[in-house]
Amino acid sequence: MRKRERRIDVYFTEDEFQHFRKLQKQSKLNQRDFILNCIKHTPITVKPYGAEIVRELKAIGNNLNQLTRKVNSGQIRNCNTELHHIYTDIEVMMRKWQ
Repeated sequence: MRKRERRIDVYFTEDEFQHFRKLQKQSKLNQRDFILNCIKHTPITVKPYGAEIVRELKAIGNNLNQLTRKVNSGQIRNCNTELHHIYTDIEVMMRKWQ
């Protein structure tokens, strides 16, 4: 049995709809979760540079995976320098996020 049984239809002007979609997309939530957060007064935080930070995190993760493969295959014996570069990248990214 469904917990939520009630449904409403909402009509927007084109400007209202575009504004709604912009906020919803920035939140990275689907429509349902975005609306539920709005009515529950749950703060929806949109961080500046969010997409850029996600790309940077993916790049850092890829670098770490490549380094791990090289260490496991014996191509690299000491990875301190590479790990220091990855750590520095994470620090720079964290400063942007705050």
